[in-house]
This record gives sequence, C-alpha cells and structure tokens, in this order.
Amino acid sequence: MPNRRDKEPPPKKKRPPAFYWWTLANVLALCLAVLTWLLCLHIFGHPEIPRNYEILRKLHRTVPPEDLSELNAPAAESADPRAFFRRYAALKDEDLKLLNAALMRNYLTNLKEKNLIQYAEGDYRIDKVRLLGPDDVFQPGFAVRAQAMVRPDELTDAAPWPVMIEYLFPTNETSASSWMSPGDMLKVSKFPNCAMLLHVSRSEGEDTPVICLTVVPIAFGEFQVGKNRAFTLEVPKELNPGGFLPVFPENPDKPAASN
Repeated sequence: MPNRRDKEPPPKKKRPPAFYWWTLANVLALCLAVLTWLLCLHIFGHPEIPRNYEILRKLHRTVPPEDLSELNAPAAESADPRAFFRRYAALKDEDLKLLNAALMRNYLTNLKEKNLIQYAEGDYRIDKVRLLGPDDVFQPGFAVRAQAMVRPDELTDAAPWPVMIEYLFPTNETSASSWMSPGDMLKVSKFPNCAMLLHVSRSEGEDTPVICLTVVPIAFGEFQVGKNRAFTLEVPKELNPGGFLPVFPENPDKPAASN
C-alpha cells in the first residue's frame, strides 16, 4: 500500500529572512572598505614601489624634492668611506634591500625621516662619467663614479679603498660632465655638498666585498669644479623610483624599487 507521504508534494524551501540579505550586503561593503583602506595605506606608504608611485603621479600626489640651500639642509650625520664600509660590508642582503627601500621612500617624501639621512664625505678618484637618461632616477643630469682614496695614517699616501661612490648631479648644464675626467679627484664634504645616501649595493671582490654608494645632492645651487668652473644643481622636476641603481651597468644589481 503506497505511503501517503509519497504522494504529498515536497515542502517548499524557506526563503532567507530580509535581514539576511541586508547583513550580507553590509558585510561585503565593510570588507570592501577595509580592503580599500589597506590598499590606500600601501600605495601612500610605499611610494618607492614604481607601480604605487605611478598611481600617485596620476592622482597628482607626488612632489619634487624641496629646493634647499646648504644653509637650510637638514642636520644629519656624515660618514667617510671607512665608516660606510664598516656599516654595510657585512649587512645581509635582505637588510640591504630594506635599507634601500627606506632610503628611496625618504627621498620621495621630502626627507620626512630625518634619522635616515646620511651625508657622504671623503676623497674619491673619478673612474667614469655618463649622462643620465629616462631609465635613471631623474634627468637631465650626469653621474660620476669614483673610487674612494683613503690614507691609512698620516705618513702614508692615499690608497684605493673598497668603496665606490656614484654621485648623481641633477642639472640642465650637462656639458659640465666633460669637466670631470677619469683620474681627477672628487672631494665630497658634508657642507656644502649635502650629498645624501640614496642606495647601497655590495659586490664580491677578490679578497673583500666592495661597497657602492649612490648619493644625490639635497641642497641646490652652484657646484664648484676646480678653481674656475661651476655649474648649477637644479631640483629634479620628476623622479623615477624604478630607475636602475647603481647607475653604471657594469655594477650588477637590481633596480632599487624592484620589491
């Protein structure tokens, strides 16, 4: 005998109450708001990432470096080649990457983190000179690569030290690059140069690692070359955090903002 329940239609499925959809919509909106907030924090907090910087550029939220003179440049510590070598020769690769990201971020945000500012000092023998282009941190200008020359003591002549410097000069007077030739000496002082550390790379030498420092001036005005020549350092109008650093291709390294 057939069961009466077999003939009865299946029970209708209950629809979710109205407040269910209201709650779901609010949860999704909250999640979207949180994700948007986190994304904004990431973009504005990490302009050193080229993708983020490009978004900020389109939003007109990027600013060029402040036009400072050596008299109102930020007070900060300075270091000579020996101090830089002690500081960075044994630094782990991951720590070096974090340092470079912080240095670039500070440069792009007009030096908000004063404790990250480090001025370069010392005597350097010029090795190479080249003009800066669209693949560099800024243009126009030129870059000088030089070898640190250090006197071990007062009775000894200066000798090469395992520290290279790349000095980036932002200027429209790019013809001044011909005034600096291989073999010439480049003297870097905290004042008036105000050449701030922007990037550090390390390569393995035959017996000891070689440190390469990329520095940029944060004070602008005349730069003296020798006794009778000078050119004008100018504030870069546009910056490119994706520019390759170090700037000389024979120095194998990744872009500063590759993270």
